[in-house]
This record gives sequence, C-alpha cells and structure tokens, in this order.
Amino acid sequence: MEFDRIELKRQARERIALTDPKFWVVALAYIAMTTGVSWLISFLPIPHTQTSLLFFQLLLTLYPPGVRFGLCLWALWTYRHLDPDVNSLTQGFSVAGRVILMQLGIYVRVMGWYFVVAFLLSMPVLILLLSGAGPVLGVFSLLLFIVGLAATVILLQLRYALAPYLLADRPDDGPAAPIFRSAALMRGWKWDLFKLELSFLGWELVNFVLTFVVILLFLDRAGLSFPQLILDQALLSQAFNIIYSPPVVILSTLVTIPVSLWLLPYRATARAGFYDTRLLAAADASDQPDMPPL
Repeated sequence: MEFDRIELKRQARERIALTDPKFWVVALAYIAMTTGVSWLISFLPIPHTQTSLLFFQLLLTLYPPGVRFGLCLWALWTYRHLDPDVNSLTQGFSVAGRVILMQLGIYVRVMGWYFVVAFLLSMPVLILLLSGAGPVLGVFSLLLFIVGLAATVILLQLRYALAPYLLADRPDDGPAAPIFRSAALMRGWKWDLFKLELSFLGWELVNFVLTFVVILLFLDRAGLSFPQLILDQALLSQAFNIIYSPPVVILSTLVTIPVSLWLLPYRATARAGFYDTRLLAAADASDQPDMPPL
C-alpha cells in the first residue's frame, strides 16, 4: 500500500476537528497532567531527605509514560472515530506496569545498539586521531562520528515507534510483543515515518522561536547580550541562572501553549493514522507476525 502523507495529515485534521470534547481541551489536560504536575512538585516545599527525594524522582519517572500512553489511546480512538473523551488520558494507568516495562525494554535495546555503534564508529576516529592525520581530517571524522550516533538513535526510535499503539490494541499480549511487532511493522517504512515526523518541524520551530524570544527579553532586562556571554564565563553562569529561573521557565512554556494545543493532538492522531495505514499494508503479508485487527 502506498503511503500518502498529505492525505493522512488531512484525515488527522478532519478527525480531531470532530472530537467532543474538543481536541484543545484534551491537549490542555495533557499539558496540565505532565508539565503542570512537574511544576507543582518542583514548587512544593518538599523535605530534602533521601526518602522524599527518591519518591518524587520515581514519581516523575514512572508517571509520565502512563499519560503519554493515554494520549496514544486518545489519538488512536480519534482516528478510528470511537469518540474518546478526556478520561482516555488516564487509561494508561490501568496497564501502567506493562507500559513501563515496554518503555524499559525499548530503552535497553536503544542503548544497547547505541553503545555497539558508538564503539564501532569510534575505532576509525581514534585511529585517525592517533595517526596525526591533521586537525581538519580529525574534526571531520568527529563530525561523522556524531552524525552516525544521531542517525542510529533516530533509526532505533523509528523502529519501535509503533509499540505503544500495538500495546493499546492488545494489552493482554504483554510488554515484549509490541516491541517485536513494531520492529517488524517498521521494516522498510522508517523513511515514511521520518518524513511524517519531519513535516511537523515548522510547528516546533514556532515554539522554539517563542521560547527564545522570552529568554532574550529576560537576558536583555538583566543587561546581558550574547557577545558578552561568549567572552565572560562569569556572565555565562549568570545567564544560565536567569534562563533556568522559575519565571523564565514558566513564561517560556506558557507562550508555547497556543501552538501546543494544536500540535499535540494533530501529531498524535497523524501517528495513529500511520499505524493503521501500516496495519492495512501488512494485513496480507505472509512475512509479518500476527497483528491486531483494525
């Protein structure tokens, strides 16, 4: 089956427009359940004991995957015209153990391949540096090393990108089956998903510019400019303190919310559409593992 990215995104826009409650309400609830909860915990007067710090670190590590899985459920049900509501964001907690184990399995596989590729790529770079090949060739080899590692991470993330949707369709199959099925489904389709993800880059750049403008305004009010920061280590440290201060972090996040209210559901629903498209394409393929029905 041929993949039509433009048509898929048109369908995603149409289907999020039909949601009730509206897609932006779901996106706002998602932001409140992720960024909002993180802010709340960071502003609470938490006792600085080892037990309390460990508890909240575990909470911030284990809680977000359930919410992200809930957004996957909402997007999948939206694309399939199943009329989900805001409560679908909490459905991930009913299978929280499987979601966490699945994410852990993906993380272990990504990091394992990352270190293998890093070791293989580092050998020719190390040989060039030790042989005195010259600074130009050394810098070029280091750039290739960095690009190779980045490409490896992207390919591995694309390989397992459909695992949450597969777990949503068949949660009783456990956390490992979606990982293997995603790897099988994405064989030969990574470039299509990469182009789909890349097509949302413009929206991400808008958010980046909005955040950057807020940071520049605060630095300007503090009498700091980029030439000063580059030349003075003390001013650079002061700038970092301003950038990571609560007012800057909060305001730089708030200015991106209008775009995020559109981008979060739009992107998630388009991914769900890609998943369903891939299921249809693999339905009659004899070399594919048993996949969930649409």
